[in-house]
Amino acid sequence: MTQTTATHVNTAIIGAGFGGIGAAMRLKSANDDDFLVFERAPEVGGTWQANTYPGAQCDIPSVLYSFSFAPNPDWTRLYPLQHELQSYLQRCVADAEIGPHILLGHEVSRADWDELAQVWRITAGGRQFTATVLIMATGPFSEPSIPDLPGLDEFDGPAFHSAQWRHDLDFRGKAVGVIGTGASAVQFIPQLQQVAAELTVFQRTPTWILPHPDRPIGAAGRRAFATLPVLQRALRALVGLGQEAMVPGLVYWPTLLNPFAAVGRWHLKRQVRDRVLREKLTPKYVFGCKRPTFSNTYYPALAAPNTTVETAGIRRVRADGIETVDGVHHRLDAIVFGTGFKLAQNEGFNRIHGRDGRSLAEVWDGGEMAAHLGTVVPGFPNLFMILGPNSVVYTSQIVTIEAQLDYILDAISQLRRRGIRSIDVTTETLQRFVDTVDRGLAGSVWNSGGCSSYYLSPSGRNFTFWPGFVFTFQRRMRHADLGEFDVRYAAAPPVHTDADAVMGR
Repeated sequence: MTQTTATHVNTAIIGAGFGGIGAAMRLKSANDDDFLVFERAPEVGGTWQANTYPGAQCDIPSVLYSFSFAPNPDWTRLYPLQHELQSYLQRCVADAEIGPHILLGHEVSRADWDELAQVWRITAGGRQFTATVLIMATGPFSEPSIPDLPGLDEFDGPAFHSAQWRHDLDFRGKAVGVIGTGASAVQFIPQLQQVAAELTVFQRTPTWILPHPDRPIGAAGRRAFATLPVLQRALRALVGLGQEAMVPGLVYWPTLLNPFAAVGRWHLKRQVRDRVLREKLTPKYVFGCKRPTFSNTYYPALAAPNTTVETAGIRRVRADGIETVDGVHHRLDAIVFGTGFKLAQNEGFNRIHGRDGRSLAEVWDGGEMAAHLGTVVPGFPNLFMILGPNSVVYTSQIVTIEAQLDYILDAISQLRRRGIRSIDVTTETLQRFVDTVDRGLAGSVWNSGGCSSYYLSPSGRNFTFWPGFVFTFQRRMRHADLGEFDVRYAAAPPVHTDADAVMGR
């Protein structure tokens, strides 16, 4: 190593959300203490640390949106709220005793593969580190997306994204504008409607909304889960099967989703009596093409006397509001963006540089993301992604994460066991995977449902989903096939620098 101040670990992990914490827990359980987790925030939690907007809640049941190897019998709701999810991850850190491995307030500003030394050189929190293996667990929802609206910098009031919620603001008696009607907006709009004097929702495309099945889990249910863990495992399996039942309609035969669309239309009709408003809120695309969501309060909030749903496009932002393309001026005191996240254009991709010096952003020029099994990218040796392109199964993302961790832990084990310095997936392997995925998703509802969504790249390629059932993904991810990689063996055993001082040991 050319920098004697650098600390070397076998595995460096970027991000302390579900992906990063899960990776650390799995390494620890394998008796591997040679790792560090870099987290830019002051606390662990990932998306559940950042998204603290009113009403923030997971849309997957708690028994499935948690690690199978760290069950929690103490969930208080069927669908957990934000604070409970963050507390769960904090408890995972404590129970697994991985806190000393986590460097909070350490944003990774750059990571470069050193081909000569066969290590990743990492700058985080102004300090230098090296690692044999780098795991990107930054998550797809880590970079808020705010549209470049003309005049936005001229607005006199506060304007912020829901992932950067201004808890210091009091919206009582204010005129508030919300731009976007995605999953987050569906949750925080009812909260704003209750306090704002006037609420204007700027909607580009309506969302399919289903009745919310959320229920509290009483003390008796929590005691039963704690006393008989098999009950919670059985419920997890049952919920998983329910999610899997959606796959035939989503991937193969979208007409199977028609009953869900019928429920959505019924839910809209019974909660919105005004026919003009109901027409505005009726999706014109196939159910499932864009992310559907649950809510029992969203439609009543939009139908409330103090709410206006505006479907005309935004022309520009003025100092005191928003002007739409029909010439109407909407006076506003504050603007909240519920406009999602940058999946294909995440700024973090500019910071990871591979064998030829190019960044992930340059390799994925124009947002055309591709990774073999959503996990490895040619030209980036010993780099593993969690929740990368085409890794998402239509169930809990924790299920995807656990499957990818099986693959990553097996690869790390093979590196050590076989005396391998680096593995780099071949371009031919990636192309075969991309071709297979594209064929499998060609008739899916996401590709053929008549909508434009964040699931698709600028060219229209579906870079999000795995084309099939979760068990097929899990089976494929059990082992890393080194026949798909260019393998570089070590001439001598690697020398590790002591990382104890960094981890406080």
